[in-house]
Amino acid sequence: MDRRPADLDALGGAGATRDVFVRHYESLLRLAVLLTGNRETAEDVVQDVFSKTLPRIAELPDAEQFPYLRAAVWNTWRNVLRRRAVERRHRSMASSVRDDEVIENRETLWGAIRRLPVRQRACVVLRYYEGLTERETADVLGCSVGTVKSQTSRALSHLRKELSDEDRG
Repeated sequence: MDRRPADLDALGGAGATRDVFVRHYESLLRLAVLLTGNRETAEDVVQDVFSKTLPRIAELPDAEQFPYLRAAVWNTWRNVLRRRAVERRHRSMASSVRDDEVIENRETLWGAIRRLPVRQRACVVLRYYEGLTERETADVLGCSVGTVKSQTSRALSHLRKELSDEDRG
């Protein structure tokens, strides 16, 4: 179900802001789905980003809009994770990791990616799905290029091991 607002003018005006929303919504939603592993959560993240940035985003040059929005999606997702962690601590319940059923190679890979730690998952998604350089990935995540390299290397090593273990099992 697509939960884009029927009246885009309600998101901060008409004209330029409408164009920014229409131009970037689908790409940001795909990115958020990859980061969150859940379409509904991804839609919430993207909607939050647009509701907070649309009034100002049209003032940025076109080339800076998507990188700004992409970083906002990452930061909003991190905030969601922080909120969830606080809620878990307050409920004093151990978090349970849901095991996804293994269905074909793509689903197996996606499940393994979703199980990566958040920073490693973000590095893999930004480097290989978004096609960003190490420097661009570091800028989006607010870390050093060395951190991107090490997190990406650890993620790929973990994926290779996990996927080879599943092939044997």
